[in-house]
Amino acid sequence: MPYKSSWNTREQWPDCFSGNMHGHILQLCVIQAVASFIHLEPKNATVLRGSEVHFNCSTDESWDVMTWLLGGRTILTISVEHGPLGRDESVSTVNHSVMSSLSVWELVLLNASFSPTVQEVTCELLPTKLGRSSSALFVQEKGNVRILESDQSVQEGMLVICHCQASGWYPDPSVSWVVNGTTVDRGDYNTSSFQDPNGLFSSTSVLQMKAETSTMVECWASVSAARAHQSSSLKLTVVAPNTPQDYTVVITVIVSVCTIILLAVLILVLYYRKKVTKSSSENKVSPSLWTVNLSSRRRSVADETRGKVNLGYHTEDVTSSGHHELRNRADSTINIISPPRVPDIIIFRSQNHKEEDFSKLYYKGGKTVRRVTTV
Repeated sequence: MPYKSSWNTREQWPDCFSGNMHGHILQLCVIQAVASFIHLEPKNATVLRGSEVHFNCSTDESWDVMTWLLGGRTILTISVEHGPLGRDESVSTVNHSVMSSLSVWELVLLNASFSPTVQEVTCELLPTKLGRSSSALFVQEKGNVRILESDQSVQEGMLVICHCQASGWYPDPSVSWVVNGTTVDRGDYNTSSFQDPNGLFSSTSVLQMKAETSTMVECWASVSAARAHQSSSLKLTVVAPNTPQDYTVVITVIVSVCTIILLAVLILVLYYRKKVTKSSSENKVSPSLWTVNLSSRRRSVADETRGKVNLGYHTEDVTSSGHHELRNRADSTINIISPPRVPDIIIFRSQNHKEEDFSKLYYKGGKTVRRVTTV
């Protein structure tokens, strides 16, 4: 705007140098002899939902009515003669005009409402040729943040994965990780986000780190309008890695016990078998005691009984030469043919019996043995 050099600054704005003016009034006072204007500040305001927002509208034009609009909707009307008209609980106003030639009115939005789009704040003067002046209002939403994992203990050297979720933010929040007070490099974690139908953003960040020492892990989330970040933390306790258990002693003990048990079972089995064998030998006559002794004892029934049982037996003269020759031929014939023969008698041998007992047993049996002699 061109300066009007015919004005004297101190005379035209005597109160600008009084020393008790607000900052925004002082900012207007530094303008020297300007042409007619209407000015709204700040031009851009960024706040959190629910915060107070202050706008100042100043002009050196004469006016009758000042109208404030938010997003095209009238929220406040001020009369130059009567002041604010009507009353809205969501807004308030303060008159900072100290000179008749300069009007300064402050608008205070007590509870800024959230909108995913930029809201236009307008100061409009009637009647004036200048019309209006506008500013942009950005209302942000501060959501919440939390680390999905809880405090945990891990072995040294293990890979730890932490998930951080920031939900209900506008705009997309800035998510960062802090480990033991040191900000983690952005290359060490990944962050993704999406916007829901209400315009709010949710972000998920994943941090991977190697467990070396016990640490405090924090996840921070913030937007530009927030004075402080939101955070969530977990305590990570690192323990020494588990050494493989030595099962040598256990295996040795098990093998020893099993060996002792097997030996005991084997001894019991052998003892039982020996006991059973001994019992059987006492109840039975061993087959080895049944002996056919034809070579040492060639005595026949006839020789034992000498014809006492066989009544048809009579003694012959075995000393004659004819009988001796006949017997030799018979023996040779028997040796050539060698037919199967049943032993004349079975001799029982026992520790408790003598030979005489067997002959008695033979006679007591009442058996008659007949011998056929072939001549």
